[in-house]
Amino acid sequence: MKTALKIFLLVAICGYLVFALTKLARPAEELTCKAIDISISDSLSPVRFVTEEYVYGILSQNKVYAEGQKLSNIHLDEIEQILTEDPYIRTASCYCTASSHLSIDITPEQPVLHVMTDKEDYYLDVQGSIMPIGDFNIDLCIATGNISKQFATDYLIGLASYIHESELWDSQIEQIHVNDSAHVELFPRVGGQTIMLGTVDDYERKLRNLEAFYKKGLSLVGWNKYTQIDLSYRDQVICKKKETSKH
Repeated sequence: MKTALKIFLLVAICGYLVFALTKLARPAEELTCKAIDISISDSLSPVRFVTEEYVYGILSQNKVYAEGQKLSNIHLDEIEQILTEDPYIRTASCYCTASSHLSIDITPEQPVLHVMTDKEDYYLDVQGSIMPIGDFNIDLCIATGNISKQFATDYLIGLASYIHESELWDSQIEQIHVNDSAHVELFPRVGGQTIMLGTVDDYERKLRNLEAFYKKGLSLVGWNKYTQIDLSYRDQVICKKKETSKH
């Protein structure tokens, strides 16, 4: 008897679930999109160039008008593809919410270096990919000199990312220059020295040595005492004093 009752209850519950899902699914097909919600993951970043207006512009250019459309007629995969084809957007995730909104989550690319040579002008992102300049004016460290795209993506990306992610170096280093010998010179915002990094190899150790020198040396003698700081020798910081005029 108990077994029969359990079977009856199980069949009743399954029947109700099928009925409920069927009843709920039909109206959902007729629901229309009430609004588009755009969320950008770098909204608090000081380097913000992909905005909600920019995303709306991409949708408009591609004739994606979701508001007022039936949710069943909105092709989420196609919208994601359109957005990720933009060179400034890394990922896009689209989904419809319970309140009949189209929600779009955007992760922009992360430029870390502005490469400017006689022949080319582009951004380099954190993954080493080339980004066109476009209409954006992003405040980044600038790289100049003898720089091929191969050199930029193979060698400069690590140094540029390290500078960009460091609070000290991001605020201090404004230019990377590569000379004809593929040696790197850094130009700071404060102090006016030329910092000779040498090759890009072991840049983390070299900049740690420079940071220690800043704290223990320049903070005592002053920022304008030297015209050149050479980091190219292992575990050494060699400085060239500024010449004083004689009368």
